[in-house]
Amino acid sequence: MASLDGLVQLAEDQERLIKSVDEVVIDRLLARELGCAPGSRWVRIQILRLRRKGAALPIGWTDAYVDPAYADVPKLLKEAPTELISSLIESKFGKRIAEVAQTIQAVPLDAELASRLNAEEGSAGLKIIRRYLDHANEAFEITVTVHPADRMLVSMRLRRDRA
Repeated sequence: MASLDGLVQLAEDQERLIKSVDEVVIDRLLARELGCAPGSRWVRIQILRLRRKGAALPIGWTDAYVDPAYADVPKLLKEAPTELISSLIESKFGKRIAEVAQTIQAVPLDAELASRLNAEEGSAGLKIIRRYLDHANEAFEITVTVHPADRMLVSMRLRRDRA
């Protein structure tokens, strides 16, 4: 992935099954991880991610946090399960992505995630946190996705800005 288009292409190969939706108030610990203000309110959408081509095992679990102004997103996602949430927000609400800030970290799978993903507890996972920012540098969506290590590969090409 070298662009937002690459992220969209990745999304087209996956289906998202919504497992739960709730409104949450972010505590200090989660605020630090998400890079948002403690006490802020978000709509959390918990999603099981699957390959569209019939793979038996789930490829990831996502906790997506969206600004409450976009509370209709879960309904839209159920209607279009291969769309990125950010793409749905852009097309239905006119909010534009200026930038996606992404961090990737190796993590062990805890018992709860391992169970959701049909993986072994304590096995290696890949956690990807993405902050979808508008032109004012404000996050309107934040996702935390964990993939079992044997089901996700991240590949990038880096180019020199000038000769």
